[in-house]
Amino acid sequence: MKSLSIVLWMAGLIFLSSCGGGSSQLTGSSGESAAGNWQFAMTPPSDNPAGTPYGLQGGFLLQKQGSVSGSATYSVSSAASVPPCNSGSAVVTGTISGQNVSYTAVAGTQTFNLTGTLTADGTTIMGTYSATAGTASGGNACGSAQSGLPWQATLIPPINGGVQGSLHSTAGGLLQDQNFQVSGTLAQGQNTGLSNSTVTGSLVFQDYPCLDAGQTISVNGTISGNSLILQLFSDKGLNIGQIGAAANSTSPGPVTLKKQASGGYLVQGNGGYVISTKSCNQQDNPYLSDSGNICLALNNATDCGQPLTVTPGVLAFPMQLVGSTPTTQSITITNTDPAGSTLTGLSLAWNPEAGYTSPYSTLSDFNALPNFTEKDTCSTTPGATFSLAPQQSCVASVSFSPQQSCTWLPTTINGGVIPAQCPPDLTSTITTPPGLSARLSVNVPTSEGNGSIDNDTAFSVLINGVGVSAVLPSTPELDFGSVAPSESSAPQTISLINQGTQPVQILPKASKPCVNPAKGSVTYPNPVHAGDVDGVQIIQAIQAIILDNGNNSILYLCDQDQVSGLPDFQISANSCLGTVLAPQQSCSLTVTYVPQPSLPAGTILDFFLQLNTQQCTPGGSQLYCEIDSGRLPVELKTSAPSPLRLTPGAGLDFGPQPKGVPTLPLTVTLYNDPKDPNAAAIDFKGDVLKGDYIETDNCGSSLAPGNSCTLNIVFSPKSTGYDPGTLTITYQASTFLGPQAQVIYLRGSGQ
Repeated sequence: MKSLSIVLWMAGLIFLSSCGGGSSQLTGSSGESAAGNWQFAMTPPSDNPAGTPYGLQGGFLLQKQGSVSGSATYSVSSAASVPPCNSGSAVVTGTISGQNVSYTAVAGTQTFNLTGTLTADGTTIMGTYSATAGTASGGNACGSAQSGLPWQATLIPPINGGVQGSLHSTAGGLLQDQNFQVSGTLAQGQNTGLSNSTVTGSLVFQDYPCLDAGQTISVNGTISGNSLILQLFSDKGLNIGQIGAAANSTSPGPVTLKKQASGGYLVQGNGGYVISTKSCNQQDNPYLSDSGNICLALNNATDCGQPLTVTPGVLAFPMQLVGSTPTTQSITITNTDPAGSTLTGLSLAWNPEAGYTSPYSTLSDFNALPNFTEKDTCSTTPGATFSLAPQQSCVASVSFSPQQSCTWLPTTINGGVIPAQCPPDLTSTITTPPGLSARLSVNVPTSEGNGSIDNDTAFSVLINGVGVSAVLPSTPELDFGSVAPSESSAPQTISLINQGTQPVQILPKASKPCVNPAKGSVTYPNPVHAGDVDGVQIIQAIQAIILDNGNNSILYLCDQDQVSGLPDFQISANSCLGTVLAPQQSCSLTVTYVPQPSLPAGTILDFFLQLNTQQCTPGGSQLYCEIDSGRLPVELKTSAPSPLRLTPGAGLDFGPQPKGVPTLPLTVTLYNDPKDPNAAAIDFKGDVLKGDYIETDNCGSSLAPGNSCTLNIVFSPKSTGYDPGTLTITYQASTFLGPQAQVIYLRGSGQ
């Protein structure tokens, strides 16, 4: 029995040592250990502002025999100073004898002396402390002298092993209330006696639209006490987000380790994560990141289970022709409450057009029919509350039959903002998803389920679909380079093809090409019949919606010069006007940028070409019509004034390309126009290429007037989906103009 006692004693020694974060420590003579990651809680004095941290916060201690050393973060505030007037890392020294501990922590100009008793299980120290008076860096008082106030420290075990949990978005918009599963592993670094230790690992976010499917995210951060900060990195090494933050942070907020009754630990924080990626953002704007609540259960625990599981997290319909037969997908709602409770009082909220900003958001723009419909098995009476027993499920079936190719109603237009492209610009992101959207939400009463895990009791699914018009343009945008006032651009051609199953007529030329007539009581846009408007028209702006005899109406402002009466964008070789396009038949038109006399010098134009086809009306008998006539498909943009000419234009469209396979090069010719009013030698200062594109050229460092050079650009997509890029050429054409830039817009899609 004596040998067995020795074995048990040594096993206990090894266990206590492992709590120190991976370093082997020598314990005191009685086997007690002060080594490890400790979370401190010091009762603040009366002059410390309410709600602000005080004293030692968390840190790592080492022990050798009866001596203790290490570091801990600290924070001290005063009545006249919030945030803290003194904070940082304090050096901790002390002793342990049996279960009695005595520590001294030098925190800037203030010294804390702590005495206490270690509990028998080695996980908690309780006692009293005294403190000397301290001063801030400016010499003002910061921290008063104290004695006899209580303190406590709790041992935080190392973070090692598997992780299971979830993100619950609270960012608003279309990710609001969506819940996504997280799994992975975390490993804590060795205890070196610093105030924090490293945490590394990897995480996978299931069905999370801000990340590519199956993408593994690298984690690198620190832990101090129960405070955890984790940086998230993509497979390209880019910092894409953060879990947790310092105590006073709001985006993200702090996360902490919380011990559960089951014995496991949770990493938990409301507002505790922010993730910012290309898919999550719009135009690389970091303020449109996703954020929300987080719960991660450590070492393969399951304490982060939500009361409901709603799968899939995102429902995506493939592209469908407008007016096509509905397709249906299912959403499963399951009671997964960890407590095994029956959930009662559940309710569904159905928003068939989530994300619209128009007052007509519940209806299609054209025939008053919704794009999405929903039926479910959750309740016998639609809209009534329902219950789910443990592990019981119900199913919501969502059907998609697009009645439009995108939202169109320009209710937010001020001063001529260009309407959305149709088909939609697929650079739109999860904050403004492409095409059409809906959302199904399941609400759990706060009295039900595992409400202690997450204070957000709504769970929603984003539903996306893209409607495709029968007649589509070959490109969503034409980009024109700079043009001298007396010259014109190289012409650019657009093809229109009927991808539908029925013939469609493009309207003929009309006498009033840029004005929609009063539409009476019919919803947007005005029903277009033969002869009402021009089949193809260039529009420079839209007036605000006006009232016409009590009915909303829209007036377009034509692209027409006040002096010459001609447009700046001129259409020629137009084989589309009045044409009936059979399925898969195409027509074409040519657009040339010809600056007119009234165009102010230096103006950059951003107009659009509108296509009007014969429109079907409810119950009508028209031939060769389509539901969503009156599309706004092609944006027309010009470049900044410059002697540098770009041919064929300032944009290249590579079309669809297999992922990882480079295209043949497309060429842009640069020409230094000697006839330009500011003609001069062009000195190239450099270029910046963005996106999955490769560029080579023979331009050298300068370009004399009358000379040209060529750029060869190759598209090699690294991901699927729309994959745009830009090539920005910086140069100087004269000493008085200063540096200038020309942008070539690059478009392509990975498959």
